[in-house]
Amino acid sequence: MNTTPYVHHIPGLLNPEMLNAVHQLLQQAPFVDGRTTATEAAREVKRNLQVDGNDRQVMPQLQQLMGMALMNEQKFQMEFYAARVYPFLFSRSETGMGYGWHVDSPVMGVPPVRTDLAMTVFLSDPSTYEGGELVIRTDAGETAYKPAMGDAIVYPCQYVHCVNDVRSGVRMAAVSWIQSSVRSMEQRSLLAELKRVHNGLAARDPQSAETQGVLQAWSNLLRMWAEV
Repeated sequence: MNTTPYVHHIPGLLNPEMLNAVHQLLQQAPFVDGRTTATEAAREVKRNLQVDGNDRQVMPQLQQLMGMALMNEQKFQMEFYAARVYPFLFSRSETGMGYGWHVDSPVMGVPPVRTDLAMTVFLSDPSTYEGGELVIRTDAGETAYKPAMGDAIVYPCQYVHCVNDVRSGVRMAAVSWIQSSVRSMEQRSLLAELKRVHNGLAARDPQSAETQGVLQAWSNLLRMWAEV
């Protein structure tokens, strides 16, 4: 899948076993009007259902499964420098439902999470519903995303985005936000590129001056930029 700069596609964040477990739990979950978690102008354009955040039976199990998936994904530490992750919201969009253009709140929850990155995990087979694309507006224009079931799209929260109306079928998704130890998306991108170069050099000669020099540059920049 083609992505624009700073937008990340993570294929198979949820493996088939995890997806099956999530779907079984969602069949038991109580859903409420999704506008209960929207703020300010977003409330006017949000039309979906969400698992009740006050549920104490299904929701903790869903959160545990999603947490396990994140622990197994190296990008969360090696490229996103995730410091905090907001508890997942689980949405259901039926025919005619969607989420109009909006910007996410800069800070969410208690304790507060600064929303540096947004993450959407797609929980439905894209062949089972029409519409429902996640559309992100960047300096390069608008790009629509509708990846495979279990895939995730992660993108900076400063981008305006929407979810197109579902024309038929049902779209299920899990959404969360990430506070990064490195606030700037440009700095995170530079660090990731340096780490990729280092890994390539280290595979050939881990003790070479070039390998050690790139690692030193990466370490010094992360030390300069990281908030801990």
